[in-house]
Amino acid sequence: MKISLKNRKIGYTYGSISGYYAFRKEKSIAFESTLERDLLVVLEFYDLVLDVIEQPVTLEYFGADGNCVQYTPDFLVHFKLSSQGNARKPYPKPMLIEVKPSKKLKSDFSTLRPKFKLATKYALENGYVFKIFDEKKIRGQAFKNISFLARYKNYEYDPDERHRIISNLMILGEVTIENLLASLYVTDSERGIGLGHVWHLIANKHVVCDIGLPLGKHTVVWAKEEENNCLGAHYAF
Repeated sequence: MKISLKNRKIGYTYGSISGYYAFRKEKSIAFESTLERDLLVVLEFYDLVLDVIEQPVTLEYFGADGNCVQYTPDFLVHFKLSSQGNARKPYPKPMLIEVKPSKKLKSDFSTLRPKFKLATKYALENGYVFKIFDEKKIRGQAFKNISFLARYKNYEYDPDERHRIISNLMILGEVTIENLLASLYVTDSERGIGLGHVWHLIANKHVVCDIGLPLGKHTVVWAKEEENNCLGAHYAF
């Protein structure tokens, strides 16, 4: 197995959309499909994700016909190390990711299988884990929630009201949005505005919920703590 590090060159891909994603306004990450872009949307939301590198390595091997075959995984994701950890999925290991539509995985599996085996071997040798992401994994409930919250992210609300909501939440602990709003507001109109503020706070990570569950008035929320990674109890990946 030959290994080479290359910079990604973005070109036109038939039937797809390519471009660059402004990841946390800190760096531009290249993508070659809407599916790759949507994965970046999900990864960006999770504080546990430290960094994402597009097409980090190219692996070369000889196929059954004796010809040299190249394979380049789509992303390498690095995670923060948490002193608290997570009982469900502690992910200190970097994740090597391949993004493929499910139809492509089924139709081309015989061709893709040796590439995936090679990537798995490479990942194990380097302390990574190798994962394959299709649209079902990427565009699940977490992606739907993050897309919904995005419309509230840049809304402007009274900072004093934000302080009041968070302070009350710290007293209540884990509570449903419905009960949180009931403790703060009297009229339906006030609660409607307050609900938008809560979505804004979740979108900006000041308030935490399980982003992998459907959002609504029965969603349980709590105030973000210093060591909290804002994932709730669920990883989308």
